[in-house]
Amino acid sequence: MSKGIKPVRLKYKVIGGRSTLLSVALFLFFILLSKQFDAYNQSQLTNIATLLIAVFSITLLTGASGQISLGQGAIMAVGGYGSALLVTRLGLSMWLAFVLAIFISALFGLFLGLAAARLSGPYLAGTTLVMALAIPSIAVRFESFFSGDVGLSVDYGTPPTWLSNLLGEISIEQWSLYVVLPFTAIALFAVLNLSNTRAGRTWRAVRDNEVSAALAGINIGRTKVVVFVCASALAGLSGALYGFRGLVAPSVYPTDLSLTLLTAAVIGGLRSVGGAIFGTFAIVFLPDLIEKITKNFNVPETIGNYLPSLTIGILLLLTVILNPRGAAGALEHIRHRRKH
Repeated sequence: MSKGIKPVRLKYKVIGGRSTLLSVALFLFFILLSKQFDAYNQSQLTNIATLLIAVFSITLLTGASGQISLGQGAIMAVGGYGSALLVTRLGLSMWLAFVLAIFISALFGLFLGLAAARLSGPYLAGTTLVMALAIPSIAVRFESFFSGDVGLSVDYGTPPTWLSNLLGEISIEQWSLYVVLPFTAIALFAVLNLSNTRAGRTWRAVRDNEVSAALAGINIGRTKVVVFVCASALAGLSGALYGFRGLVAPSVYPTDLSLTLLTAAVIGGLRSVGGAIFGTFAIVFLPDLIEKITKNFNVPETIGNYLPSLTIGILLLLTVILNPRGAAGALEHIRHRRKH
């Protein structure tokens, strides 16, 4: 074997080891943080771990390949309904339903990607937005199958006896977090490794300059389809976990869910996995923090109800105008200045 191949293998091992370490660190961080929280905040932490997988899908789709989607919430609905139907109609186990939801959403992403390969910019964003508007109406239209506005009742069930014997009494909030966290850690591992493979470099080349990428021999259409499949698989998994909080229904996957996910990605930094984590924490915990502050200052309820959304909206505008690279970009800029 030639000597030139050895550094490449060594590099791959280092990248894989780093991804594993970061995934385990994220898992332990959530577990340790949950020990400091009450039941409500544990539930919020589960919400963060769930939505984070969907924000990772935007990191891949928009951050890595430059394709703008306003319909990730709709793909979450595909995963949610797919898993719920497998459990309620076919009697499959929850765990198997989650895995199959990944493949169902990936297949949906394949068809969507075939259309997206011909579109770009506002045309792609508009198409995915129409999809986000259409999916809930389909559930209502075929009420006999999808249960309409009432939805499908599903949940995480109860922790197994062996786990309760091992850890002692486990609350519903803790069990929900224990169900979601392994998938979040695996999603982080997958995104980190995809970003450092040849495929990830190809995606970034298409994002930066499609003409140059095509001249370099990259199949632009096929690349876009592959990214959509990977991103849809992540969003579908997130949607399945999101629905099993208790209900899969159109109201669980509203149109503004897609905008919320995109907001988290932009605030944290579209091209950063760490930024995705920061942005997801921000959109979940910031409204509660603002609500506590408004109560201390006796802000009228008619104003206080709109302050969380207004604050996040202002934060998003400031990020886009002053620092388009988000919190991760600002941190990188500070580090660069300190070095020089």
